Amino acid sequence: MAVKVRCPGCQKVLTAPDEARGKAIKCPSCTTRVPIPAGGGGAAKVVKKKAPADDESAIASLDLRNLEDTEARICPKCGFDMQFQDEDETECPKCGYDSASGGLGEKARKKRLKGPDPDKFYEGFWKKNWRFVFKNQGLAWRTMAYVLIASLIMFGCGFLYLYIPMWPPRVFFGFCTLVAGMMIPGWLWFLDEQVIVGTLTKKEKLKRINFDFFLCSALGIKWVAWHAAFASLVLAVPALLGYVLTQFGGMPDFVLWICIGVGYLPVLAMLPIVMGHMVMPVQAPGWMVWKVFPAWIKTLKPTLLWLFLTLFLHLPVFGLLATIGIVSGNDLARIARQMDENSATYRARLAAENAPKKKAAELAAQPDPVAAREYHKVDYLPLILPGGLWVLGCVFLGFPAVYSCRLNGQFVYFFREQLDLQALAKEYKYVAKARPEDEEDKPPKTLQQVLLEAIITTVMSIVIGAVFGMVASALSEGGSMLKGLMEGAFYGSLFAGAIGRIMLLSAAWNESAAWGLAVWWLPFGDVAFAVVHWQEARGGCLVSVMAFFLSIILLILAVIGLLTIGGITPGPRNGGGQQFDPGQFEPEAGDPGVEAGDGPAAAALLRPQPFRLAAGEPWRQLVA
Repeated sequence: MAVKVRCPGCQKVLTAPDEARGKAIKCPSCTTRVPIPAGGGGAAKVVKKKAPADDESAIASLDLRNLEDTEARICPKCGFDMQFQDEDETECPKCGYDSASGGLGEKARKKRLKGPDPDKFYEGFWKKNWRFVFKNQGLAWRTMAYVLIASLIMFGCGFLYLYIPMWPPRVFFGFCTLVAGMMIPGWLWFLDEQVIVGTLTKKEKLKRINFDFFLCSALGIKWVAWHAAFASLVLAVPALLGYVLTQFGGMPDFVLWICIGVGYLPVLAMLPIVMGHMVMPVQAPGWMVWKVFPAWIKTLKPTLLWLFLTLFLHLPVFGLLATIGIVSGNDLARIARQMDENSATYRARLAAENAPKKKAAELAAQPDPVAAREYHKVDYLPLILPGGLWVLGCVFLGFPAVYSCRLNGQFVYFFREQLDLQALAKEYKYVAKARPEDEEDKPPKTLQQVLLEAIITTVMSIVIGAVFGMVASALSEGGSMLKGLMEGAFYGSLFAGAIGRIMLLSAAWNESAAWGLAVWWLPFGDVAFAVVHWQEARGGCLVSVMAFFLSIILLILAVIGLLTIGGITPGPRNGGGQQFDPGQFEPEAGDPGVEAGDGPAAAALLRPQPFRLAAGEPWRQLVA
């Protein structure tokens, strides 16, 4: 039965639980402690004894130590009896009030969280995450393979960029080097996003993650753009400090890179938060350092843990890269410099050989120093050691990369309330449209669409053929860039015609087997099919017609160009077919413009020979 008592302070009648008999409770109105009688129920009668105004004996004999029941443990907020709780427990299990802190207790605060308990992030950050890695070890092996293949393409195209002297192929191989190089960080970015999404959906075994080379290259460009927009703001101060120390403080140049490296550590530590935003429908906060920084301060401990484990697990990769830089850095720079100088020398000599008379006279008076220098004999043996170390680095990258991605996913999962992720994008209202059940019900393409597709197919074929023609001419002996360009474009037009023919045959076979045989065997079967079934045949017909006319135009231009070049190109001047080989000519008496003391390079420039690449020529001796 509840016990009714009257507060001696405010005279308010209180109702106390039966368990509070013999104890004291605090009045919610005036906070006066009210003793609860231990006897039977009923309202306790408060007897007021009136002492004389001048009698102080009652006050003198009053023992204040007995006014409060020190053994009673009642929640001051809800009145819950906490006598059966642990003595060290100060948090009320009913309302969550903590008498020690004077506010909401830790357990109650965690119960009110919408997401999971953040403390569980530390419980399984090692063993459980490695269990996930080995369940999805295919991602680790694929990471090794993808990075290794992209590296081979990148270094191969970079080597061809330095080896081939002429600019059109160099631009092509430089672009290929960039695309392949961006694939490596792009794949790691894509892998991190997929693992985070799988972790948020509580998946221990991820489904097949499809690999797209060009998507990863685009994400690599996104990675570079993020550094330009995000990391540059953080690195501005340490970079400025390093610049001042090196330029005005007299310190060595590597101090600048040390300052930048130390300043990059906070950027790397904020990367888990950024990746959490990147998998959300609204990614804009991940590009803004002023929005990521407050969340980083709130989650400083788990982000620093992620940073430490990521750097620790990738120590073998960092060590191999550092070894390449320390042991082979100078050799790699020397090889690249020598190959680039050889290409510049080749272009300068070719320009001097094909220069008009006025320019040739100027070169005779003042020879080009780039054309006058000798070719470097490049030693490629130093490339073996860094190549092997790079392969080992790719092997050691797979499993630590997947673990770091999984730890990032766990971080986003447990701390998503502190990260202020925006999971709701702008809502759009879509209107359902009736889909045709059969292909025949689809509206046919307009003539403009078919014509545009035919133009794109033909032009792309010719461009691809022209690029391959230039590359082939640059790698062949005695090849001409213009000739290779024209030949490649011509073969590209033939390839476009073959595509048009295949499109026409496919449309004919789809119509009927008789039409397919007619187009394949009969001389004018394609014409008859185009007349009868123009809607189906117009795509292939347009491609074939455009490819035919362009091939005729290219053939005419090639003939005119060859005739023109053959009429203005100087032939052998000092003997039939003598090759231009600087370093093998000595000044001879009677040579115009050659004086005593002139070197072989001046004689070679004043007595130009038809420039042809051949075995034994110094450019081809680079691989010796």
